[in-house]
Amino acid sequence: MNKFLPNFWSTILLLILGFLTIVGVVAQIASNPDLYNWTWRQLVMLIVGIFVYFSFSFLGYYYLIARMKNRGICWDEEGIFVDFSNHKIYWYEIEDIHRMYYPGIGKATVISTSVEYGQDIQKRLDKWKSTATGYSFDIFWISVQKSKVMHEQILHEFEQYKKCNATA
Repeated sequence: MNKFLPNFWSTILLLILGFLTIVGVVAQIASNPDLYNWTWRQLVMLIVGIFVYFSFSFLGYYYLIARMKNRGICWDEEGIFVDFSNHKIYWYEIEDIHRMYYPGIGKATVISTSVEYGQDIQKRLDKWKSTATGYSFDIFWISVQKSKVMHEQILHEFEQYKKCNATA
């Protein structure tokens, strides 16, 4: 079983972009410290900058902590760990695994689960109540090292599981 950790360069890029965003926000505040004289565009850019900072920084630190704790995308005879928080989807819950392209983000391995196991998955993963009838889990290739190899190995393991259970 291989373990595919978060991509080192994506982690560094997210942390650097988060840092540069907060530097820009602080520079904007320093250039005009009197908030009462700000235009609405400056206020919007301040709010967007703070939101972008927290988004990039949270994801960057999440990947960094996952790398330090040696958590990654992997699988065993029971199922697949679909994220860097060790959430597991069992093989029998999976309907299909395929590759998808998202414009602006890139490729992802999509793991579609069966509708009948939706509530079990929801309880196990501690998700909020949802009206969705089925679930799919996206593993974005930009966030995983050796993503093409990971995708091919997951597909191979899933095919092996389907063959074993078709004859049983």
